Amino acid sequence: MENTEYIISSIEEYFDILDRENKKRSELVAKSLVKYLQKSKAVNKFEAIQIAK
Repeated sequence: MENTEYIISSIEEYFDILDRENKKRSELVAKSLVKYLQKSKAVNKFEAIQIAK
């Protein structure tokens, strides 16, 4: 059987870790959303063809 060590921490430490991880995830999602929205604002090929008509 595999020997696994567990780190015991207090509830406050546990929730602090969760808060930090959630903050990192939120920042990543926000950056991705900004990039997506910036790309969607750019004129795509289909729109360029329609404008040229």
